[in-house]
Amino acid sequence: MLHSQAWAFSVTFISPGRPDEAFWLSASRAMQAAASQLGIQLEVLYAQRDPLQMVKLTRMVAQRPRKPDYLLLVNEKLTGPAMLSIADQAGIPSFISFNQLTPAQLQASGLPRQRLRRWLGSLAPDNTMAGSLTMQALLDEARQRFPRGTPLHVLMMAGDRSTPASTERVEGARQVLAAHPSARLTQLVYGEWERQRAQQQGLWLLQRYPQINIVWAANDEMAFGLEDAITRSGKQPGKQVLVSAINNSRQAMRERRDGRLSALAAGHFMMGAWSLVLLYDYQHGQDFASEGLQLQPVVFGTVSTAQARRFLQLFADNDFSGIHFKQFSKFANPALQRYAFGFSALLN
Repeated sequence: MLHSQAWAFSVTFISPGRPDEAFWLSASRAMQAAASQLGIQLEVLYAQRDPLQMVKLTRMVAQRPRKPDYLLLVNEKLTGPAMLSIADQAGIPSFISFNQLTPAQLQASGLPRQRLRRWLGSLAPDNTMAGSLTMQALLDEARQRFPRGTPLHVLMMAGDRSTPASTERVEGARQVLAAHPSARLTQLVYGEWERQRAQQQGLWLLQRYPQINIVWAANDEMAFGLEDAITRSGKQPGKQVLVSAINNSRQAMRERRDGRLSALAAGHFMMGAWSLVLLYDYQHGQDFASEGLQLQPVVFGTVSTAQARRFLQLFADNDFSGIHFKQFSKFANPALQRYAFGFSALLN
């Protein structure tokens, strides 16, 4: 670890999740590895899945006598504009990561560096792509696994009704589904990203619609809950009922490796770490604006069984210190033309 005097600058990240939540744990561990290598003093504050707490934490940081150099924020439950406004008034440069602002929010708040002059920009994954990749992979697997002509009855479980990551993933999945007349959407429900809620809903839905043979989930925790429900209904996930997930948790990677999950997309857990790379470049006079202020790089990739095995070997216990973060920086690599933040880059 670097000594305090060696920190180049400081960043406070307001995490929407809980410190023991698989996704936000891996996201913050990746950020800590990046910060350590880039000389960034990183502070992570957890909002415990309470959107009001996200705004409160932002206000608390804004009122400190010694403020961080940058605030890193997430537009979870559409809280982004409120937090950006607080940061702007406090004179703290801010950056949005993981969930970009919606078109309606942008209309009200303006684009980065306009009305909110200290809002530097955003970096978000293409969640529509994550939804379409996993749905397509599920349908491809069904074609191989089920007898020819088997009707496909699809259950979709979204996260929530407002967070862009949820609505965009659903949109991508529905686009693919619409192009496959042999597959029918049985029901779309909302699991609020939680395993227990997903299990309860799954038990009821599988009882009501026993013909369901494809289950698409917007994250891994809900997929695990749905798998529990499938097992309790007397069927086997990955065999009679195919299940997909999005995320990189250890359990998700193990289940993809072993075939219990038939489709998995991952890569977006790195958005916070990639955001730190952009802030590192900005701090050193290499403005990421040359590629745009609302960046949405291709970060998601479908995870094969071999890639899942490799991921588990490389990043045991959420240790991402083996990633050389400076290789992704334009400041550290003047010859680098474009940022490359894809999932497959992590496995090389």
